[in-house]
Amino acid sequence: MAWQALQQATETIKRAKRTLVLAPENPTPDAMATLSAVLAYLHAHQIPVDGIIPQINPEKIPSYLPARDKVQSKLTAMRDLKIRLDVGRSPIHELAYDVKDSKLEILLTPKSGEWRAEDVQIMPGEDRYEAIIAIGFPDRQTLNSAFREPTDIIHRLPIINLDHDAKNEHWAPINLINLAATSNAEMAMDWFEEWDNKKIDNQIATALLAGLIANTNSFRSPKVTPQTLEKAARLINLGADRENVVHSLWRTRQINTLKLWGRALARLEHDRSRGLVWTTLSRQDILDSGTTEARLDELVNELIAFVPDAKLTAVFVEHDAYTTRMALFAQAPYQANVIGRPLGLDGSHQRASGAIAKPLLEAKDHAVETLRQQLK
Repeated sequence: MAWQALQQATETIKRAKRTLVLAPENPTPDAMATLSAVLAYLHAHQIPVDGIIPQINPEKIPSYLPARDKVQSKLTAMRDLKIRLDVGRSPIHELAYDVKDSKLEILLTPKSGEWRAEDVQIMPGEDRYEAIIAIGFPDRQTLNSAFREPTDIIHRLPIINLDHDAKNEHWAPINLINLAATSNAEMAMDWFEEWDNKKIDNQIATALLAGLIANTNSFRSPKVTPQTLEKAARLINLGADRENVVHSLWRTRQINTLKLWGRALARLEHDRSRGLVWTTLSRQDILDSGTTEARLDELVNELIAFVPDAKLTAVFVEHDAYTTRMALFAQAPYQANVIGRPLGLDGSHQRASGAIAKPLLEAKDHAVETLRQQLK
């Protein structure tokens, strides 16, 4: 990631009167931890900031994450409406308003005379925010969907696109993207250290470490490098509460995702001659476990750890009766985005995903046979 992008991001936030930080609906633990760390870090700089995770239940935010009180489930007003009245000839005597049938009525009474239509102007007011930090959004369309209703604010404001995923389209004016990073939390840490590492206190360090641990499956991911471990060590030296993070992540999994993982492991199939591992999950499995499809990446990480010698690991999830979502992970020298291309998957060398327009079992059979041919 270029130093210039880090500097641009810092100067943009310093100049903004108020900043909006967004993470996707049903965020991964990494995205949630990174949003929390960014909120706390900007607050340490006394920069006004709000955090939004659409439809988030506050009880789902782990207690070890800072700035939990600044995370909202929906957006408040994004822009004022300004009404300007020329009172030079006729000063105001009284002002009243009422709401009838969802219509606002404003009653203005002059001291003398009357106002004309040309004395009134209606114009847009100031934006509530002057900058946006988008965490884990691969493209502008995905960010737009987070607002839940049409808005042109994403075309008016400077946006900082913070991500580590190869599928990110570098769509924003300022892109903090590093494909070598293990997580969004690692990206945020690079930014904080370049800006002012003295502002990283023990709570911010804990949030960053949580993102690192969650997205590397406790540092078992092949993407982990010596630099990643050095960063984790620095965070612990800054006071990050590793024990609390590990315990809380495990406890959260006990509540919802362990049920899903249990079903996935029970259906695990292995073609040892080709080093191919796969499993399936129905829509009912997702509903019964109380999780969402957003947890699919975590499941892939667990399967990789469970069968570390697999060349390819695939997970098939029933999205609906006619569509199956597939995630594929490849160990070097294989490339997931190349091997998965005949199936319509895209992503990075290590991870690719996409949808197959077939029912679950039919999609699984078709994809497994295609992968076997690719591995030949």
